[in-house]
Amino acid sequence: MDERCRVHLYQVFSHSGPLAGNNRRLRHCPQCGARFAERVLARFERQRCERCAAVHHLNPAPGITMLVRSAAGEILIGRRRATARYGNRWCLPGGYIEYEESFIDTARREVREETGLEVRIDGIVNVVSNHLDDCHHTLVIVLLGEMVAGSPEPGDDLTALKWIDRHAHAGIDYAFEADRRIIDGYFAGGLQMLPIDARIEQR
Repeated sequence: MDERCRVHLYQVFSHSGPLAGNNRRLRHCPQCGARFAERVLARFERQRCERCAAVHHLNPAPGITMLVRSAAGEILIGRRRATARYGNRWCLPGGYIEYEESFIDTARREVREETGLEVRIDGIVNVVSNHLDDCHHTLVIVLLGEMVAGSPEPGDDLTALKWIDRHAHAGIDYAFEADRRIIDGYFAGGLQMLPIDARIEQR
C-alpha cells in the first residue's frame, strides 16, 4: 500500500470513567435470585453471589456498523430520531447482535430496518471498542458492502438518510466519534478488508 494512503485505524474510543461498570451491575443473582450486596466494586471486580457462588460476568454489548457504499463511492448515513441517544445527529447504520444471529445476519437485518436496502457484505474493515459513556460499552464489528436492492427509506431509529462524499463528510455532526474516524479512513483510501466467506453470501 502507498504510505500516503495509510491511515490510523482508531480501534478504542473511551468516554467513560474507570468504574463505569458499577452503573451496569445487577441487583439480584440471575441464578438463585438472591440480592447482591450493594457496594462499589473495584475495576474489573466481578459480582459473586453469597448464596450460590454464581459469578456475574459484565461484558460489552456486541454490535455491527456498516459502510454501505454506492456505485459512485459515496457512503450512506442516517440521522437519529430526536428521542434517541445522541438524537438529531448522524451515524452509520448498525445495531446490536441478537443471540440467535451471526454478525452478518445482524448487518443485513439492521441495514434493512434502518434504510430499506438489501446489501451485499464484502468484508470486515475494523473492530472497535466504544466506551460511549458510563452506562454504554459496545464492541463493534465494522463492515463494508454495497446496496443490491431496494430504495433508501429511513426506518427504526433513523428519520433521514443521505449519501455523502468526502467533501460532505467533513461538515457532518456525527453521533459517534468512531463513525467519523471510520469514514475518514474510507475516504482516505486506507482501509484494508478481511473478506467474508463467499458461501455465506450465497445462502
